[in-house]
Amino acid sequence: MEFLRKRGLRKGHYVRVAKDSAIAAQEKAEGRQLQMAGYDYADWAIPEFDDVMDKQARGERLTAQDTIVGNAYMSLIHKAEAKPKTLGSLWYEYVSDKGLDVNSRKGKKYVNYWTTWIGLAGDVTIGPLTIDHINEGLDAYVVERTGKVGSSSIERELSTVIACLNHARKKYRFNWKLELPLMSKTPVKPRHPLEPNHQLELVKAVLMQDGIKPVYGVALLLCLQGGMMVSEIERLLPEDIALDTVLPHLKIVNETKNPDRMRIVPIVLGLDMIKAHLSETIAWLVRTTESGPSATLKKIMRRTIDSPKTSAHCLRHTLKINGQNAGVSVLTLASIAGWADPQRKASKHLLNYGSTGISQSTIVIKLRDDSMIMHKELIALEQSLKAQSNVLAFG
Repeated sequence: MEFLRKRGLRKGHYVRVAKDSAIAAQEKAEGRQLQMAGYDYADWAIPEFDDVMDKQARGERLTAQDTIVGNAYMSLIHKAEAKPKTLGSLWYEYVSDKGLDVNSRKGKKYVNYWTTWIGLAGDVTIGPLTIDHINEGLDAYVVERTGKVGSSSIERELSTVIACLNHARKKYRFNWKLELPLMSKTPVKPRHPLEPNHQLELVKAVLMQDGIKPVYGVALLLCLQGGMMVSEIERLLPEDIALDTVLPHLKIVNETKNPDRMRIVPIVLGLDMIKAHLSETIAWLVRTTESGPSATLKKIMRRTIDSPKTSAHCLRHTLKINGQNAGVSVLTLASIAGWADPQRKASKHLLNYGSTGISQSTIVIKLRDDSMIMHKELIALEQSLKAQSNVLAFG
């Protein structure tokens, strides 16, 4: 099924192919083929099948890949089985039908959730008692993960498993009623926004490159002024970056946590450093593991400021506190950081603008102006550091 998926095919793809009825009548009358049949299309889609047939005719031993090619070819021209036989096979159909990229970061997560669950539940032949087996597996997953991650994380992980099982339930009309197990809610960990003096201390260290490499400093600056997650920085594409325009900004539009996270972030702090080192920061995030960057930034922050419970995610909450203290509107905060707000849905058409249109938008200009108010002390610090640097350079 993975072999077929990579070629944009599925089981039974060429069972029924379009044919001209008039030519079909002529074929029947003359006893010869005049138009392409399903196996002709399959020959074109999987040309390797000819080599497999030749090896088989010569009596050569077929490799595992040969068997995959042969099974894939035959599945194109024969009607697929009415129902899958085992619980474990449901995942492959789900991946194929939904077109999931199992090699992407998100896809690898989903594969891990499913394989963990099926490993605990055990693979069985689908039958009348399968629903009991499924529920026992869901309960076992909760027991296995409790204490390692919070209840919200367990629910998120199992939602992938439930989605796969529900897909099979609807596709094959299985009489399953699927629900997440009851579990004790894990208290939400409090986030600790940075105090104003800690913000000044951290930003100064970043801009002065005082023990903080620019590749890490850029990430911290974006987390602070845009409420950005490191994963959002990692997914930035060249067309999302407009730092040389009249109104420097970034577009956050790729694989966001939810649609509300899509937004435009005006850059008002550390523009020179961000312009010089953003590509390095993105490259660093791409080549590291998912949890690595957050752990690195957390260590840097705790080493730089006297705040033992701080982390990069705290900068997102710091942005919110800065906005509230500055008296900017809830709409501004929601628009910059990507929090849900019914009023900002009307401005989502801006995401389709080019950089020139965005720079001329009164909405984005307002976001830029409010952002400058929110971070005025940090901006003043940056200007002061530049002035000192210019004096030293002149001297």
